[in-house]
Amino acid sequence: MTRDPLHGVTLERLVQHLHAEYGWDELARRVPVKCFQSNPSLSSSLKFLRKEAWARAQVEGEYVKLLHREDANPVIDAVKRGQTVPANVSQTKLHAALGWMLRHVPQNAETLRLYFLPVLGQVQDVNFWPDEARMPLLNLAIEHSSLGEGDYDPGLIPALLDRGADPNDARYWLPLLHTVDVEGLAYRQRTRAPRTDLLDLLLARGADPTRADPRGHTAHSIAEAYGLKAALHKLPARS
Repeated sequence: MTRDPLHGVTLERLVQHLHAEYGWDELARRVPVKCFQSNPSLSSSLKFLRKEAWARAQVEGEYVKLLHREDANPVIDAVKRGQTVPANVSQTKLHAALGWMLRHVPQNAETLRLYFLPVLGQVQDVNFWPDEARMPLLNLAIEHSSLGEGDYDPGLIPALLDRGADPNDARYWLPLLHTVDVEGLAYRQRTRAPRTDLLDLLLARGADPTRADPRGHTAHSIAEAYGLKAALHKLPARS
């Protein structure tokens, strides 16, 4: 008998999983319902979906499609089951699995040892950016380095840099600028106190603090906009 993929899955867990995978903007594109399109939040989405059965059915359908894609990747399937990460998996699937893990698996000493580092060890080019991925692996690791839970830990980022991840990769957003923005958002939203550990790490690994993005923003100007005093002391102002 085939197990119902929705069995035992609460609506809250379902929405959290979809949001972690896609973010609100992409989720609203995939499931164009009011709760994802206008001022989305977990609480407002749950309130709307519990009232509107037709909308909940669409969200459940998108969740099931996502599960099918996840289960088709042997690395993701192994991680879900708590099994040893398989070898001889295609590079595309390895990148997809690392991206999925960064979005859905908490980074700690145990998961790094059991899952993240064994998968990363099979990746030939950590700077490869698959067409279906939202951002390169280093940016994705930066995006998910600040969850506001427990002690700050750079997680997979040092290992990515050890494997050759470019600290000045501008294809998505310069990693240093991205890092300062993540810290600034955490500070503004009061999820945790801002830290400079990751900033220090990127600078030590060759990130250029004088580089600007296409809009002229530098790491210093972003830190200044957020009022990150500790970061400002480590970053030169643009002349």
